[in-house]
Amino acid sequence: MKTSEILREKVRDLWEKYVKHEFVKQMRDGTLPLESFRYYLIQDSKYVEVMLKSLMRASSFAPTNQATKVLSSILLTRDKGMEVHNYLLNKLNITHEEIMRTGYNLANYAYTRHLYYYSTKGWKEFLSAWAPCMWGYYEVGKFVIGSPNELYSKWAEFYASEDYKMRVDAILEALNSYEFDENLLKPFSASVRFEIMFWDYSLRREETPFHEIT
Repeated sequence: MKTSEILREKVRDLWEKYVKHEFVKQMRDGTLPLESFRYYLIQDSKYVEVMLKSLMRASSFAPTNQATKVLSSILLTRDKGMEVHNYLLNKLNITHEEIMRTGYNLANYAYTRHLYYYSTKGWKEFLSAWAPCMWGYYEVGKFVIGSPNELYSKWAEFYASEDYKMRVDAILEALNSYEFDENLLKPFSASVRFEIMFWDYSLRREETPFHEIT
């Protein structure tokens, strides 16, 4: 088995809770309250900012060919992703100013710090911490696409797309170039748990008290 497959198999039950979370199921059937989706988009926007900073830091540890392929996969599909993201923000009247003045919820605060920490430890460690987000969203996108709610289906279209799969394939290829190591399980498992928490907090629209990431 490939390293990524071993990691996912070892957290199989958690993985299913993540990709088939109640938030995701409600997106699929169109019953998720728009207020929860709006809350999620704001928190996700804040997450992505730190995720990209973490990626750039971690890539300094990577073999040149891997860093180039992974970064290129992000950059080549960035326009399509931003197009969908901006469409959703506009539809829900979410401004850049609102995103900036909204704090991180506890799950997002912890998750982004977790990613940034592993970006300082090494490339394969970061890949194992990052893969659940990118890989899981491809599965979620395929599950949610076709939702009767136009906004949720639009969101899912990008994550279920070949453009997005290009990102996932590049990340998993890099991760699978390393032999499985039990030390990779801790960041991978923690990220899956953070993803579950991210959905939980968005569903409940938890308070957002944390304004700075250091």
